[in-house]
Amino acid sequence: MASVTRKPPVSRQERRGEIECRLLDATERLMSDGASFTELSVDRLATEAGISRASFYIYFEDKGHLLRRLADQVFGDLVSGAERWWGVAGRRDPADVHDAMAAIIASYRRHQPLLIALSEMAGYDPLVGATYRELLTGISGRVAQVIKDGQTEGAIRRELPVEATASALTWMVERACQQNLPNHDAGYDSELATALTEIVWGALYLHPIGQ
Repeated sequence: MASVTRKPPVSRQERRGEIECRLLDATERLMSDGASFTELSVDRLATEAGISRASFYIYFEDKGHLLRRLADQVFGDLVSGAERWWGVAGRRDPADVHDAMAAIIASYRRHQPLLIALSEMAGYDPLVGATYRELLTGISGRVAQVIKDGQTEGAIRRELPVEATASALTWMVERACQQNLPNHDAGYDSELATALTEIVWGALYLHPIGQ
């Protein structure tokens, strides 16, 4: 008799991750159709995601909790794009900075509805606001490490205050994407990537692009 191979049971964490992905897709679809996050009920989100209301509340306390969890997913995507520069910063190639900026912009474009909701809710929901700042602080910390390493290697200007510079550049990219992308079509994205690359490179590195 042939043996039957049983699949291992799905863990709670895996099930939660699956539901988060479905809810992220559902939230972005509904918001792309014109709904605001504050207007979306738990029932509507659950139905769009193909789960029950009861399943929603097994994993999430409320919509604010859901938004905080989705923020982790979206910012993970942004960080993956930024790694195109951070991960190879020692090469000191402006093309790497441009690749990272283009990837970050593409992520903002892809997740624009949810990022807009996150930014708006951060203004009046203390927990969402704390999550948003924490995620950006984490990104700023990675930029700070790039600056420190570049200063040690003699490629980045030593007079720059590391933490303040990293924070300023992080929030500049965030605000540029948040404020500009909703008002422009995708044809604008390459211009913004070039502008951000020039600004970041000019602010940090001792030799200009092209030299």
